[in-house]
Amino acid sequence: MGKRPALTRELIIAKAIAMADEIGIDELSMRKLASELNIQAMSLYHHFRKKDDIIAGMADELVSEITFGEQEESVTSDWREIMQYRALSAKNLFLKHAWLPFVLDSQIQSGFKRLEYLNNYLGVLRKAGFPIDLALRVTSLIDSYIYGFCRQLSHISDDGKSREELAKDFALVFDVKEFPFLSEATTLMMEKGYDEDADFLYGLNIILSGISNSLSL
Repeated sequence: MGKRPALTRELIIAKAIAMADEIGIDELSMRKLASELNIQAMSLYHHFRKKDDIIAGMADELVSEITFGEQEESVTSDWREIMQYRALSAKNLFLKHAWLPFVLDSQIQSGFKRLEYLNNYLGVLRKAGFPIDLALRVTSLIDSYIYGFCRQLSHISDDGKSREELAKDFALVFDVKEFPFLSEATTLMMEKGYDEDADFLYGLNIILSGISNSLSL
């Protein structure tokens, strides 16, 4: 029988993230986590005082995966390009961990990595000339778009069918003559498929262009 790996904060957080992805953040508990780790629940308290501490650690670990691109160190970089790169990175992360946006918005407790991320996020806009109050509004607007887009995608069937196949199935439930425009949209989806990133960037660029035009930045 192999030796059980030493119980560390990193191991606990990794297991907690995997469990949250599988059962949801609300179902995660110290008892269930201990069971998955094959330890007594009390052993967890040597590393974390309570569940909120573990959740903060989970958020801290994952948020470090959101990148701003190679441009982030350059003061002269286009803030729109940086925001676009960051938004794509966040979208991909939130699609893998659907519970994460809720945690980021609701958890007051933060680790160093999360504080660093939030500071860099606001810093991109501040260095571009945004006053702090407007920078906060812009980050809220962009994040609301990302969260909504990811939530919409999460409602799509996960039975392994492609978007083209799903569109074909959907076309069978309505009368083409009665719903001609819906038929056009469904036919387009069946013929060309769905480009998730192109759809996401279309909306994001409208938002960024609107912000830029209103401020002449």
